Amino acid sequence: MGEIREDPMRQVVTVSNTVTVRSAHLFSENLLDLFSAEQDVDLDLSELVEVDLAFVEIVYSAREQWARAGRDLRLAQPAEGAVAALLGRAGFLTNLTPRDLEFWFHGELPQ
Repeated sequence: MGEIREDPMRQVVTVSNTVTVRSAHLFSENLLDLFSAEQDVDLDLSELVEVDLAFVEIVYSAREQWARAGRDLRLAQPAEGAVAALLGRAGFLTNLTPRDLEFWFHGELPQ
């Protein structure tokens, strides 16, 4: 993961430009470190250009982990580009739950 910007209420973390099966362990370890800090986190995906299903699996798992701890993991901005395309190709946009729609697209499915 890249830069961490501090906010009084949350931590905003910029995800590196690539999260694939080859780099998934680093992304996962970084999320575990962030979870240990016991803060809410916003993931900034603006630099993420190469992504595969490993990213989606890790994020789904992390969301559940944060929720069970009574904390919030969210995206700093709606998913777009490579992430939105991957979600579409993988079938995640079919029958989205309201919770998933809010998480990935801040409530509005892209056109």
